[in-house]
Amino acid sequence: MKLLTLYEAVNKILSRLDFSRLYSHFSKYRFALYNHTEICLDGKIIPYDQRFLANTSILYEGDYIAIWNVAPEQQASLDAELLAYGIVHEMFHCFQLQQGEERFPDDLKLLVYPSDPAHYAAKYQENQYLIDAFSGCNIESLVRFSEIRNARLAGYGGLTEELKAETIEGVAEYVGLKALKIINEEKYWKITLDYVDKLKNNLDLLFDIRRISYYTGPLFCLTLEMLGLPVRNEFHGLPVYRQNIPFPSVSAEAAAPNTALLTEVTNRFQALTKRRQSILSTHMAQSTCVEYPAFICGYDPMNMFQVENLLYCSHFVFLQKGTETIKKEGPILLMLKEDSDREIAGYYELSQ
Repeated sequence: MKLLTLYEAVNKILSRLDFSRLYSHFSKYRFALYNHTEICLDGKIIPYDQRFLANTSILYEGDYIAIWNVAPEQQASLDAELLAYGIVHEMFHCFQLQQGEERFPDDLKLLVYPSDPAHYAAKYQENQYLIDAFSGCNIESLVRFSEIRNARLAGYGGLTEELKAETIEGVAEYVGLKALKIINEEKYWKITLDYVDKLKNNLDLLFDIRRISYYTGPLFCLTLEMLGLPVRNEFHGLPVYRQNIPFPSVSAEAAAPNTALLTEVTNRFQALTKRRQSILSTHMAQSTCVEYPAFICGYDPMNMFQVENLLYCSHFVFLQKGTETIKKEGPILLMLKEDSDREIAGYYELSQ
């Protein structure tokens, strides 16, 4: 299937949606499908532009537009309905930006999270109550979810970035899923139940705070909606969770996990740490160390991790040094300066 044909199929699906019913004042935005050689925008093919990276929203010639990377080998097999749902997610990011959204998380701070496995075990427990609330339309489970979450937030300070990630990505996914439910309800349930399965069975997901927000965020909003509760989301206010659930004074003991769960999560956390250390050791052994004082100014947040002062980027990173900005293709290992999450002393680049 040619890029233009796929674009037209997606656009036909999107044209049938009433965006204002998905979210108040939301409307359809321009969107583009692209690959490494060409872009289809407004039903026209233009040459590739380096500003098009990943699946996201960008400011293009004065307008916010949604963009989606379609590799040539994927064009024939992509499901136009699922692609349309993904595009709605990215269009909502356009809407957030146009509305002056202020709650974007600092992705680099999300990489440095509590190293206490009990924190992640408590998060797993709260997720199970969220699943129960969503699956059974059960307000008692939602209350228990909020009690454990509030206890976790009280016991582990500095988790604001987690709630921001859940706000930005979770609400956009919530709106995208509402669109998919209209487009194809069977596919909607397949995806939401897959999210439930991930939260139940993928313990390693607990350690990827940004990625897990794609699942907890929409399930939280959908649960509120199913219970007949309004989804409060002022763009200039608190994170969406805090706007909808009060934050009472609670004791950290409310989030204490059981022994079996804590043991399992601890083992998973230690295994993940060892895998990451092995990746870093292998990379360093095969690399040349380059001294390059600079600042990180662009990255792929879904494909990076940090161990102490070493930041591994598997896909790409943009570095700014003075007035110069360079793109380094991954995998590349950055050496962060002490007490900084953006300033680097240099990097380890794989030897040619």
